[in-house]
Amino acid sequence: MRPRFEPLLVFTLLAVPHGAGAQPEGAWSEEGLEAVRSFSDSIGTAAFLLLTNGAVEASWGNIAKPFRAHSIRKSLLSALVGISVTAGELDLDITLGELGINDRELLTDAERTATVLDLLRSRSGVYHPAASETVEARSTRPPRGSHPPGSHWYYNNWDFNALGTIYASARGQTVGDAFRDRIARPLGMQDYDEDRDFRYQLEPHLSRHPAYKFRLSARDLARFGQLFLQRGHWDGATVVPETWITESTRVHSHTGDSGTKSGYGLMWWVVATDRAGLPQGSFTASGSGGQRLTVIPQLQTVVVHLMDTDVEGGPRIGTSTYDALLRRLMEARVPAGEG
Repeated sequence: MRPRFEPLLVFTLLAVPHGAGAQPEGAWSEEGLEAVRSFSDSIGTAAFLLLTNGAVEASWGNIAKPFRAHSIRKSLLSALVGISVTAGELDLDITLGELGINDRELLTDAERTATVLDLLRSRSGVYHPAASETVEARSTRPPRGSHPPGSHWYYNNWDFNALGTIYASARGQTVGDAFRDRIARPLGMQDYDEDRDFRYQLEPHLSRHPAYKFRLSARDLARFGQLFLQRGHWDGATVVPETWITESTRVHSHTGDSGTKSGYGLMWWVVATDRAGLPQGSFTASGSGGQRLTVIPQLQTVVVHLMDTDVEGGPRIGTSTYDALLRRLMEARVPAGEG
């Protein structure tokens, strides 16, 4: 039998040879998973992990190595914010002006009316330069003052970075230390070391608000995905409030795309219009280059896909390629009662 991924216990998640053990009925066909692995190999995947019903169904690459998480960081912060909101440490309706948030280029009176919730939804209307902003984001950033707070969705690193500043101030702790204390340790993450795997990236010529950078292994990301699949509960305790998981992983904005990036919640991508064969209600934490954590509640499944983006000029994939991998995975599904 495959080793169990015990969802409510402290455990060791091990890489297992693909194809080992009996195939559970209503899970994944061996032939289908071989097709997924072949496609994965062709695009240069560094680590892949598939869990269903708490069992390791497929695993390849180095699942114990912490890779750069890129924008998966935003979904991690969303979970931390949810914990703090429920604990009364942070108010979703408080405005940037009330918090005293400003930047290198001073915010306008209108921009200061944006709320913490607007930042979480990436709807602040603050189109200020940001740390760790991609060339594409800079080129598509709307002009300052073009949309009032709350009125327009734009995937905005300024929102996410400023939220990190707000969170650290409210919590009195860095984002990395809070993640260690409130998520990594309760989940028994094996590979995360905040001294090695977390850092701030400040670009003062652009903004006062640093990006918060993580490295995480596939098996530690799988724990985070399993936590959300279990509605925030772990080892008999509530780590992330269930109401926050519901709110953060529903569609708040339609993005104009399809597949895994067709909708946006509170710093999670949510399936709103499908092209990957995913059930409605599936959601993804997504990072540049092909870093992905997808949770599929209808199938009790977690998918982790990582690329080694430390390799200069190494392979990278975008959303369409990841969605193509997920299509192959969904084609490998064996319905209950068959097989």
